[in-house]
Amino acid sequence: MVALDLDGTLLSSTDRQIAKVQAEYLKNLHQQGFVVAIATGRAASGVYEHAKQLGIPDLPVVCSNGARAFHYSTSATTTTSSSSNDNDKQPKQQQHRELFFNPVSKDVVERTIRFANANGYAIQYYHDDRVYANSKVDSHFRMTALYSEYTGVRIDHVQDDFASLLEQDHLPSKLLVLFDEMQAAHARSLVHKEFTPDQATVVKGYCTWFMEILSTNVNKGIGLQKLCTFMNIDLEDVIAIGDGCNDIEFLQMAGLGVAVHNAKPEVKQVADLSLEYTNDQHGVMKILQQLQANGSLHTPTNTTTI
Repeated sequence: MVALDLDGTLLSSTDRQIAKVQAEYLKNLHQQGFVVAIATGRAASGVYEHAKQLGIPDLPVVCSNGARAFHYSTSATTTTSSSSNDNDKQPKQQQHRELFFNPVSKDVVERTIRFANANGYAIQYYHDDRVYANSKVDSHFRMTALYSEYTGVRIDHVQDDFASLLEQDHLPSKLLVLFDEMQAAHARSLVHKEFTPDQATVVKGYCTWFMEILSTNVNKGIGLQKLCTFMNIDLEDVIAIGDGCNDIEFLQMAGLGVAVHNAKPEVKQVADLSLEYTNDQHGVMKILQQLQANGSLHTPTNTTTI
C-alpha cells in the first residue's frame, strides 16, 4: 500500500490540487495492482474533490486525522438538503462505505466549548460530511472563511454552540479551536494545558492559527493501522508519505515512512527516508518511480476490499 497525505505532500502549494501527471501516475499504479490510499487531517468533504480526480475505484481514505475511514466510490452521487433556501443546500456524498469512526466524547466537546468561549476562540465542529462553526465576532468569521478557502469545504455557522447537534448525539470526528495568529503561541499553550493525553488528543494544525481536538488514542498512525487491518495488509508493506506534525505517527507506523523535502524538521527526524523533492516538485511520484525502478514496490497478493 502507498498511503499519502494531502496538504503539503500530494497537493501543490499554489492551487492545492493534485498535479495531473501525479494523478495519472497513481491511477496507473493502482491499475498495476498497487493499493493507493489517502490519509489526511481533512474532513471527508475536503477529500472528495481529490478522490474524484484520482479516479481510483473504492479508494481507501483515512480522514479527520485518523478518526474516520471509508472507501470512496468514484460513482458517488451528490444530493442537497430539502430546504427551500438555496443557501442551506449542502452536498452530501451517498456512496462511500464507512469503515470506522471514533468521535470526540460529549464531555470533551462541552469542555472545549467552555474553554473556547472563555478565551474568545472559535470552534469548528466536524460531523458526517459537514463542518459547523460557532463564529461570534468578525475575526472568527475571517478565520473560518480562510479555512474554507484553503480546503474548499463549506462552513455552516450556528448560533447555539452546537447544542442541537449534541442533543441528537451527533458527535464530531474532530474539533478545531481557531484563534488569531498573533495569539498563536499563547493559545497553543493554553490548549495543551487544558487537555491531558488521557482526556483528548491535541494536534498542532497545519496552519499556525488552529489546533485540533480528537478522541484519545486517535491519530493518523492508528488510523492507518486500522485501515490495514480491515484490508488485510501488513504494515511492513506500507509506504507512508507526509510532511506535517500530524504525520509523525503515520510515518512511524508504516514499513517505510517518507518525508517530502518541505516537511517539518520533526517529521524528517522520524522518517526512514527524506526526499530531495518537495510537494511542488512531484516528490510523491518521483520517489515511487524510484522505488518501482529498483523493485521495492510489490504488488499485494491478499488484500481485502471491505
